[in-house]
Amino acid sequence: MARAADGELIERELQPLAYADARTALLDAFVEEGLAPPAVSQFGEMLARTARDLGHRADFYDQAEIFSFCSAQVSGRMVAEDVRHIALCPMTIALYTLPGRPRTVFLVSRPPALQTPGGEFARALLRRIVERVLDNAGLRR
Repeated sequence: MARAADGELIERELQPLAYADARTALLDAFVEEGLAPPAVSQFGEMLARTARDLGHRADFYDQAEIFSFCSAQVSGRMVAEDVRHIALCPMTIALYTLPGRPRTVFLVSRPPALQTPGGEFARALLRRIVERVLDNAGLRR
């Protein structure tokens, strides 16, 4: 797992894996963590649909979705530390593939940069979800 500084993106390459299998592994990980089904944003489709009108490329991704979710346990801890932490929920995890690389799925998340017990609790949840995705997708060796 690649990790930059706190508050920055964490990315994991899942390969060889079809997008549909990665998506199922992620949705199963949410269930296994006892989380409600995430809201799903069809990010890649939105960019492709608006490309001509807005003047950007349509082919950034082959497939791309953003999964938004909240955990009452995580949110409760973070908000107990500071009520402004409401802005940190929902958390998101994105899945995407790039054109010409259909068997490499990228999983990206941005953990909260809080250096508090609530922030660590949120980062631990994101780590567990990623580990469950790897297990569910059969990518553990």
